[in-house]
Amino acid sequence: MSLDEQNPTPYGPQGYQAAPPQQSTSGLAIAGLILAFVAAPLGFILSLIAVFKTGPGRAKGRGLAIGGIVVSVIIIGGVTALGVALATSTVADPGCVAGKNAIIQSGSKVDATSLKTTLDGLNAAAAKAKHDNVRVAMKALADDYAQMLDATKTGNVPAGIVDKITADADTIDSLCTVGG
Repeated sequence: MSLDEQNPTPYGPQGYQAAPPQQSTSGLAIAGLILAFVAAPLGFILSLIAVFKTGPGRAKGRGLAIGGIVVSVIIIGGVTALGVALATSTVADPGCVAGKNAIIQSGSKVDATSLKTTLDGLNAAAAKAKHDNVRVAMKALADDYAQMLDATKTGNVPAGIVDKITADADTIDSLCTVGG
C-alpha cells in the first residue's frame, strides 16, 4: 500500500487545497447604485434587494448596495422637499405672474390711461391670486394706483403716495421673486 492510500488527505496530490471560486460583484448592487442617481425610487428598491443578496459567503457589493440606498434616500428627500417648497411658494402664483406683467407693461408712464391700465391689471391679478398674501399685496398696490389716477384728475397728490407705492411694490417683489 502506498503512502497516499494509507494517509488520505483532502488536499490533493500536492498537499494544498484548491482555491475557492472567486465571488463576483452583485449586478443588483451595481445597477442599484447607478439607478440611484437616475431613477432614485428604482435604485432604492434594487439596492435594498442587493443588501440582502450580498455579504459574507455571498456575492460582493454590499457597500455598493448601501451606497445606492443612501444616495436614493438623499435624492428622494431632496426632490420631496423641493416639491413641497414649490407647492407652498407664492412665486408661481397666477396673481404674481399677472401683477408683474401689469406693472412691467405700464413702463414709466404716469398718465391717466397708463395708470388705469395698470390699475385694471393689478385688480385682475388680485382676483387670480391663489395665496391670500399675494391677493392683499396686489389690492394694496391697486389702491395706490387708484389714488394716483385720482391725483391726475384732481391735481391733489396724496402725501407720501410715492413711498407707499414703493413699499407696496417691494412687498409684491418679495412675494413674487425667487430669493426675494
